Amino acid sequence: MDLMHRYDALRPAAKAYAFGYLTSTVPRLLSLLRELRRSDVEFLQKLKLVKRVLTGSLGINRLPTSCAIIVGGNTILSALFRRLLVVLREATTIPITRYLLDKIIRQVTLITTFASAWIAFDLLNRDEAWVRKQASSIAAQDKAQTLYESPNQHHLPPPGYHMQYAGKTIDFTSFALCRAVDVFVVTTWCKTRSNSWHPQKVSPKLAQMAQKLADPWIFSTSSAIIMWAWFYAPARLPQAYNKWISKVANVDHRLIKALRLFRQGDIVYGHNTGYDADLPSLCKELNLPEEFGNPSVTIPIPCELYHCGTGWNCEVHAATRFLRTFTFAAGIYLPLQLVNLVRTPNLTAQRTMDLLRDAARSSSFLATFVGLFYYAVCLARTRLGPKVFSQDLIKPQTWDSGLCVLAGCLACGWSILLEKPSRQQEIAFFVAPRALATVLPRVYDKKYQRREQFAFAASVAVVMNAIQNKDHHVRGVFGKILKGIIG
Repeated sequence: MDLMHRYDALRPAAKAYAFGYLTSTVPRLLSLLRELRRSDVEFLQKLKLVKRVLTGSLGINRLPTSCAIIVGGNTILSALFRRLLVVLREATTIPITRYLLDKIIRQVTLITTFASAWIAFDLLNRDEAWVRKQASSIAAQDKAQTLYESPNQHHLPPPGYHMQYAGKTIDFTSFALCRAVDVFVVTTWCKTRSNSWHPQKVSPKLAQMAQKLADPWIFSTSSAIIMWAWFYAPARLPQAYNKWISKVANVDHRLIKALRLFRQGDIVYGHNTGYDADLPSLCKELNLPEEFGNPSVTIPIPCELYHCGTGWNCEVHAATRFLRTFTFAAGIYLPLQLVNLVRTPNLTAQRTMDLLRDAARSSSFLATFVGLFYYAVCLARTRLGPKVFSQDLIKPQTWDSGLCVLAGCLACGWSILLEKPSRQQEIAFFVAPRALATVLPRVYDKKYQRREQFAFAASVAVVMNAIQNKDHHVRGVFGKILKGIIG
């Protein structure tokens, strides 16, 4: 019986290890299998590549070990300390009430979780291969003097200073920090409901609206940051994210180049600066007058060129973008819902319609995201912006130097309102850490690493403490997964 009790204490750490392994291995394995299916690599070489992926996460400085250490520190150490306190209470005359015991255990659990996360952070960052890769990448960027802003160029060191690089865990830290802030906000909101100054007491309707719009606002703000980075600082985004956005956006690279050159001041309306981003060649392909792509002659560049063959009407272009993206998204979401149909026991017609409706809703969300972005850009630069603000106040150069893209970035995220509230929450907290990681430098001087380490450990401790106390303040699927691991 005592042996079984010991196994029960180890079970959460084992679950955490398995979760960390699956999280880090399955996406890489699926990506590899897709690549191998399209390649002509020999069978034995394929097996070696698959083996490398399957064993790549087993190192002590990988995610599964760190997950096990964090959860183990939260459960095993707190259980040992609880046992120690119980023995101490029985062996001595020290008055320790049940309430005091639980309070001490909660404080100790918070400390042990913080310490475990601190150790896990150190293990994750013991990766010399990653450091060498970043050093060679940054050296190559410095030599090439890359055109666009890179996160690695922040806080350049003085001559002769040899920087040690850090930042491997910035995505994990961003995720933990976003979740910890959410737990803090939800906890504060719930615990202060009885106060007279609480928004639900002062203005119930306004408080209800704020609760409904909180997750959409998080997503809208996060997606605006990410889309802005995709246009003007693509090096700040992970390569996979850049590819995904480019695939969904489906925009000619010459238009992106032109907008970047406008922002850098290399293209100036009414002046021949020698830059045209190959827009005349795009005009030729679209059977448009080549003057449309000449910023020194045509002011501003007509939206018809930005529409890439869908005509001059901005509304038609937005509708076309919506239909294209809806078809693309349906090819992703519909198969996923069909899998759910197969897995659903006692399938009914109503359940089938619900799943198909969910697929249509998610496809509409992504399609509206893209359509809103493009339409807001057109509204800002030609349809509405110049009519609201005179050219003396905001010139065409200013619109195309960033304001039109900013309008698209601010508008597109509100498409999340088409999703169900539960999905809004999940999507918002999927995107928010990536937006935060975009704002933060992805690679930085190692002398600042303790700041990130403290943020990571403190955030993990807050989230794990909320799960341990069973206060239901860790929302969404992530909260359910953590409860399943620890419970």
